[in-house]
Amino acid sequence: EEDEEDEEDEEDEEEDEEEEEPRLKYQRLGNSVPEILKTESASSVHVHEKFVALGTHEGWIYILDFNGNEIRRFGAHTAIVNDMSFDRPGEFIASCSDDGTVVINGLYSAECESFTYQRPVKALALDPKFSRKGNRQFASGGLAQQLLLNEKGWFSNKDKVVHSGEGPIYSVAWADSLIAWANDMGVKIFDNATNKRITYIDRPEGSARPDLFRAHLCWETKSLLLIGWADFVKIAQVKERPAREGVAAAKYVEILAFFHTDFYISGLAPLGDLLVLLAYVVDEEQGAGKAERPELRIITRNNDELSSDALSMHGFERLTAKDYHLAHLAAESVFYIVSPRDIVVARSRDLDDHISWLIDRKLYAQAVKEAEEKADQVKRHKIQDIGEKYLGQLTEAREFEKAAALCPSLLKDKAPLWHKWIQVFCKINQHAVIVPFIPIRNPQLSPETYTDMLLHFLDADEEMLLKLLDSWPAAAYSVPTLIDAVKAKLGAAHSEKVQEGLARLLVLGGEHEKALELYLKLERREVVFDLIDKFDLYGAVRDKVGKLIRFDEQRSLKLLVNSTDKIPASHVVGQLKGDRRLLHTYLDALFDKDPRAGAQHHELQVELYADFDYAKLLPFLRQSSNYRLETALQLCEKRKFHPEMVFILARMGNAKQALKLLVEHMEDVQEAMAFCQEQEDEELWEDFITCCLSRPQLVAPLLQDIGAHVDPIKVVKRIPLGMNIEGLRQKLIKIISDYHLQMSLREGCEHILKSDVVLLGRRLNRLQRRAVRVDARARCGLTGAPVVGGGDNMLLQPYPSLVVFFGGRAYQEEGLVS
Repeated sequence: EEDEEDEEDEEDEEEDEEEEEPRLKYQRLGNSVPEILKTESASSVHVHEKFVALGTHEGWIYILDFNGNEIRRFGAHTAIVNDMSFDRPGEFIASCSDDGTVVINGLYSAECESFTYQRPVKALALDPKFSRKGNRQFASGGLAQQLLLNEKGWFSNKDKVVHSGEGPIYSVAWADSLIAWANDMGVKIFDNATNKRITYIDRPEGSARPDLFRAHLCWETKSLLLIGWADFVKIAQVKERPAREGVAAAKYVEILAFFHTDFYISGLAPLGDLLVLLAYVVDEEQGAGKAERPELRIITRNNDELSSDALSMHGFERLTAKDYHLAHLAAESVFYIVSPRDIVVARSRDLDDHISWLIDRKLYAQAVKEAEEKADQVKRHKIQDIGEKYLGQLTEAREFEKAAALCPSLLKDKAPLWHKWIQVFCKINQHAVIVPFIPIRNPQLSPETYTDMLLHFLDADEEMLLKLLDSWPAAAYSVPTLIDAVKAKLGAAHSEKVQEGLARLLVLGGEHEKALELYLKLERREVVFDLIDKFDLYGAVRDKVGKLIRFDEQRSLKLLVNSTDKIPASHVVGQLKGDRRLLHTYLDALFDKDPRAGAQHHELQVELYADFDYAKLLPFLRQSSNYRLETALQLCEKRKFHPEMVFILARMGNAKQALKLLVEHMEDVQEAMAFCQEQEDEELWEDFITCCLSRPQLVAPLLQDIGAHVDPIKVVKRIPLGMNIEGLRQKLIKIISDYHLQMSLREGCEHILKSDVVLLGRRLNRLQRRAVRVDARARCGLTGAPVVGGGDNMLLQPYPSLVVFFGGRAYQEEGLVS
């Protein structure tokens, strides 16, 4: 029982193991091939980059294209075709047979040569440059136990024995100048260029009889030979020792790899860094006469198996290892497996095959990823089709969020697919999952799609409805339909968010005033003012100034002050009379922006400043002239605003009363001095000094700064005897100090002036003493005569007396006198 449980556990573990993807794909070669093999049996195959050659037991050779269509046939032999060989350009094909003949046929000409030998010929190889060289060589061998090199002479072809006496020749391969062949002893390599045998590669001890298993030789490169024979593999590299003193350069062979297999080899070929082996497997338990299906195995060059595919060949039960053949087209990694009644073509799997394998196993995520990463290599599959299968898999697994997030990358700009999958999500009530990924452009879907989605969220999620109205363009959906639906819902139940949604829809529908009413009702400050400004809705709030200001005082005032052309100041004032504070705030802001904008209300503003912002009253009185001075004076007298009264009295021309107010009521000597200096009236200065001297407490401040405006000696002389003046000594010292400073400044200024006068006088004198240039061609400004005379002997005559002005004009003195 324990053993049975262990076996079950092992089976479960094997089932859990991830299935390995095959490396090759297989297809039977059809078209002409089945008809050929109905009556004949395949005995050999050879592949060129242009076509495939198939030899039969009946002695025929068929040239096929890669799809199996017959191109040409040759009845070359009367017995089994053992081997075939193309030259490199594919212009000639050579074949050998048990009838002892070697036949060379031209593929593009009617040329045909036949060579007859006494014993069956088992293997041959054309010189790769057969069609290009005059000697037209080929190597062949068979049961005569000789490797012959045949070449064309002057009068006839002749055979050269390269090697003999070690048993039949089973296989021959030719690359560049190197010829390799196999006999009972092993594999030998001959250099045709130097006419020397390079090496001998022996068969391992205990190997199977050489006549039972065909030796397979394959030149991977011009110097790398693959050997597969019975149950062993060797990889041989031909190298060259450099020449040394007295010793010429020589080639030798290094064995790079050697290993045994657990099957018999019916063919081998390279696949990149790997090897492909056609394996003939013998199951000892089956008994004699029953063979296993052949296998195409891919192994590393260290004999690590990577994959193994059993092939269903017709009649495999009765076939031996020698009945199978493997040929390959290295450039495209294509392999032809031939049995007497069948040809199977194996190709390296491309990306489409890989994706198909993934799809068959429902590995859609990996299939999508690889298809997107290598989109240029995908030929048969469409990423959208794979993506839809993946989306279906995710929705069945209820991974809705993941499926929705993948929609943009999988559906791309295919509108029909978007409509299809949005409906899928809606049917399973996953609107909220798909809506963030619904595109609004590239592609833009039908208006019904967006409208239906919005109608759903009108009932299901009002917050999402508002977000979508903000993010989706109005042109994408039906605004009137949504407005009607929202109004119907508001008729049944009032909701603030639904009302906001209606307001947004009204904006989109062009009903801006209705939208503004709703936003005012909802107190959406951030929207109201932008809406007014954007859609010029000043007329809609013209009669709602008070409500608007109470809604947001700062932004309302800014809007009203900046739009006096649309909402006149008088219209605003009329609505704010009931709230003097708001009225003051508005008029103050208006005055700051443009002092002339509300000029007709400046008299009202005097009262408002007096009530709400006394600090700004005097600056306002100074800046404005659009109020009655008498009214302003009465207000200031009533409230005892003395500085403002002084300004108004001065503006009215009553400077003495203003000065009296400054001295008697305010006792502000500094301000009174500034006032007198501003008026520039000597009589006013006299009244100011007299008024101050009549008040002992004002004499000290008077003496403090009077020296800068009036002769302090005169003021000091007028001080009544016996008057007690606080700090008189310090004041007198300051007066004298200020006086000395003033005199010093005057003397300094006078000295500077004198220096400047002397300097400028010298400069003027220097300029006036400078010579004045007179052009020899100049003429008198009065007479027009040359100022320096004329004639050929002008230099011998004395110059006339001239009068020349600094402006450049010159006159003869005689002309001026006359």
